[in-house]
Amino acid sequence: SGNALLSFFGKLSYNYDQKYVATATLRRDGSSRFGPENRWGTFYAGSLGWRIDKENFLVNNEWIDRLYLRAGYGRIGNQEISDYPSIAKLGTSYYYPFGVVESGYAVNQLGNTRVKWESSDQFNAGVDVEVLNGSLAFSVDYFNKVTSDLLVSQPIASSSGTASPAIINNGKVLNRGIEISITHRKTINDFTYSVTGNVGTLHNEVLEVNPVIQGGAIGQTNITLIEKGYPIGSFYLYEMEGIFQNATDVITHANQGSNIKPGDVKYKDQDGNGIIDGKDRVHAGSPIPDFTAALNITLNYKNWDLSVFFQGAYGQEIFSVLNRDIEGFYRPFNVTQRYYDNHWTGEGTTNKYPRASWDASGNNTQYSTRFLENGSYTRLKNLQLGYAFSKGLLDRYGFSGVRVYVSGTNLLTFTKYSGMDPEMTVSDNALGQGERAAGMDWGTYPSARSYNVGINLTF
Repeated sequence: SGNALLSFFGKLSYNYDQKYVATATLRRDGSSRFGPENRWGTFYAGSLGWRIDKENFLVNNEWIDRLYLRAGYGRIGNQEISDYPSIAKLGTSYYYPFGVVESGYAVNQLGNTRVKWESSDQFNAGVDVEVLNGSLAFSVDYFNKVTSDLLVSQPIASSSGTASPAIINNGKVLNRGIEISITHRKTINDFTYSVTGNVGTLHNEVLEVNPVIQGGAIGQTNITLIEKGYPIGSFYLYEMEGIFQNATDVITHANQGSNIKPGDVKYKDQDGNGIIDGKDRVHAGSPIPDFTAALNITLNYKNWDLSVFFQGAYGQEIFSVLNRDIEGFYRPFNVTQRYYDNHWTGEGTTNKYPRASWDASGNNTQYSTRFLENGSYTRLKNLQLGYAFSKGLLDRYGFSGVRVYVSGTNLLTFTKYSGMDPEMTVSDNALGQGERAAGMDWGTYPSARSYNVGINLTF
């Protein structure tokens, strides 16, 4: 049991006249989590930096304080898997009928002697600028990261037995984006303020995977698919076109099965064969935000201080397993107020919420875009107001500083998501599936709103 990691590491640094900087690192890592043939991996990194503001043509300028151009490239490894995946594991509590039933052992975890290090190659380039005596600063970073030989638990056919699948290397994934940060700070008499904003974009795409990897299991159905050309954990669903409004609408549409009636959900016939089946599922959205943003504001006036922090994520989708349960009419749950008020009751009443019918639940609860929602949000993450008592007032009591404050977290959330908290990743119901089940909301307990009052004492 247990694991071991042995590493050798070397680093070279060069700095010429505080203007030209270069670093290079090389490391060799060995992990007991891989078999003898693939135990060792070699990883490296190199970077270059140029302080342009120290060049003669800028040294006497009056408005550029710092101008730093940098770039780097490197490879890192990942060995974060269970111990000894190269070896098949035996489990107890298996029984064999040899005349009488005898207990014994059987393989419950398949092994893979060829499993090896996952590696990520990343290129970064950026620039840092400070102007106007440091009152304005900004940085821009570009990154391009390709992760190869992903360590995954590849699902296998149920006919292969009950043993858990082996860990294999399967896939190559691209993560590419830009990060921008801007800070402005200024002092006007007794008033000081600082404002920092940042935004980051992310393009995630599977470059290679064979075979495809299913995930997002709900019972026996998987609703995410890792496939070339799409993000990791992409939702793979039927596309809801609307609600059947009348009998003619039902008859003229692709066949969705028997007992389809007006008021039922209508699905798009993606392949045009006149039948709605598993071939009509499509990549319908991603749990990965297109971009994230944050804003931090700090104000100081004499003894008072105020800080405000906003954050947000935009462009991601969330599949509401909870809404399927409570709006699907296939389990004896109360329904939501929105479904009660807006469900289909006759032609033209709605094109979004189907009729209330137990008989129609087989059609209306298909894993589709009906339950896929925009997960974008902006949140007031933290707000704090403080007051620091004057030092002269504190000397008689033996304190060098006393500050009292009141703060709150998760105070406001602006979102169109109908669930309890759009700031969720992998629900506790699907922790074992990791990123393959990101953005699936089973009724995840929301981030708590909290209020705090405190005092900082310095002696």
